[in-house]
Order: sequence, then C-alpha cells, then structure tokens
Amino acid sequence: MSQIFARALENSPSLIFIDEMDGLLPRSSGHVGQHDIQVTEQFMIEISNLQAEQNVFLVGTTNHPERIDARVLRGGRFSEKIEIGLPSRASRERLLRKYLDNVVLGSDAAIPVLAERLHDLSPADLEAISNAARRFAFNRAPDGSELPPLIWADFEKAVQRVRGTALNL
Repeated sequence: MSQIFARALENSPSLIFIDEMDGLLPRSSGHVGQHDIQVTEQFMIEISNLQAEQNVFLVGTTNHPERIDARVLRGGRFSEKIEIGLPSRASRERLLRKYLDNVVLGSDAAIPVLAERLHDLSPADLEAISNAARRFAFNRAPDGSELPPLIWADFEKAVQRVRGTALNL
C-alpha cells in the first residue's frame, strides 16, 4: 500500500483508483482477518499523510458502502461521496437498445417490455444479461449458424445465470 502512495506522490499530479473498496477495506465486524486489519490501518495512515498541495487524488468505488470500515469513510478522508443509482426505465431502454443493437427480438422481448421487466439492475448487469441471453438463444438455434430471435425465456435464464436468482415480477 505504501508503495502505491509513494509512486503517486512521485508522479504527481496523480490519481489512485480503488475499485471495490469494500473488499480491500472491510468493516471490522465479523470475520475480518489480521491482514485486512493491517491493510486498513496502513491505508488510513497513507491518506492521513496526503496534503492538498501534493495533488494526489483518491477515488474509490463500491456497490456496498455499508461494508467499508467506517473509519475510512469518516469526514475529512474523502471530500465527496457520490451515489450513482440504478437507471430509470427510460435509461434501461437506451442501454438495452445499445446492448442489443442488430439483434432480432421476439414479440415477448421487445425493448420496452425488457426495460419494464429488467428493473433494479445496474448497467453492467443489463449488459451481462443481454450477452447471456444471446448465448441461450444460440442454444436454441437448430443448426447453430444463425442467432434466432431472443425471447423472454432467454432473458429469464440469463438473469438466473448473472444474478444467481430469478426476477421478482
């Protein structure tokens, strides 16, 4: 951890990006190992040593902010917390049009129908489900040479594969 911060300081201005912060800096309740505690402690030391004039910017992402050690998120450590919510129905339609461009859809899987049924999903989930639905449709192809129209059943299977659970409709 200290090497990352040292390198960022040497190459200032710089950005340190931490994806899935909850995995690196978990809340200390429950089953947290000694390694996790040491990493979190070292991280807090490093960010405490940063000065504004050093031009090192820290950005972190998570889908589970409640799983991050509260000491890390305390005021003064990160200047802003930005929450990006799930897409609206209209946004889901735009995303599905993008992910399913040039794909023939069955009547039960029209974009507006999919956007309504595939709620509470992130853009990444929608993309993964669209790709998985294509694979399930290929399994239905009689000779495997051409993608048949995607039907709702393809998407149901894709949701199960991607999310591990069925949709609650």
